[in-house]
Amino acid sequence: MSKKKTILLTNDDGFHARGIKCLYDVLSPLYNVIAAAPEKEQSGVSHTFTFMRPLFYREAGANDQMPGYIINGSPADCVKFAISSLIKNKPDIVVSGINDGDNSGLAAFYSGTVSAAREGAFYGIPSFAFSMFNRNSPFMGQYAEMAPMLIDEILNAPHPPLDMRVFYNINFPPCDPSESKGFKVTWQSMANYEDEYRKIEDKSHPSFGGHHVYGDRMAIEESNSFDSRAVLNGYIAVTPLNFDSTAHWMVPFLRQKIEDGEA
Repeated sequence: MSKKKTILLTNDDGFHARGIKCLYDVLSPLYNVIAAAPEKEQSGVSHTFTFMRPLFYREAGANDQMPGYIINGSPADCVKFAISSLIKNKPDIVVSGINDGDNSGLAAFYSGTVSAAREGAFYGIPSFAFSMFNRNSPFMGQYAEMAPMLIDEILNAPHPPLDMRVFYNINFPPCDPSESKGFKVTWQSMANYEDEYRKIEDKSHPSFGGHHVYGDRMAIEESNSFDSRAVLNGYIAVTPLNFDSTAHWMVPFLRQKIEDGEA
């Protein structure tokens, strides 16, 4: 019998959030699962990591919902710290989620959930971020049951010979799983947000003007080939991502202008 692979499991909603426990319950019978997640909610922190202060952690105890490590840092901290210091051997897979809310399109850049998967990919580890489109979804547990199959199918799919250190952003739709239209491999939507900051009263900071940000996406692409549209239309959107941000098409133009002496 082959040895179980090890999954490092994290999230951005915090160690005691519902989504990470749903994933732990379905993954732990199949994998050696090590949970390392933030002490508190870290939604929207993107890829921030702790640099100017120490990190602290404790091992989960009998009153916690699962074994693992509770860390007073960001999701990226949890992955970086666990791999470099807390666990003996590098995990085979990193899994982040299930996030309570949508992380399709440009939301992936702001997401702590997706950033944890990106951090795993930095280490060359196959990494997955799972998110629910609707907050407080009653279907989270049912969609979590799909995670082992999705991980297995993606890892065993044909891959190009060049290792691009890809990570996978998976968003579940707002509908009952029985009404889902199935899986759709998508591009990342580029639809931007129309942000609005609304003033609030905050007596804890009387000298400052308090504001909360609100915003909806503008001009989402009409095609289901893009993740934000696909998940809205009832598909489970699977988006392969990488972290090379170079605008490759601009390189030859800039070289001609700058390197060839036209600057």
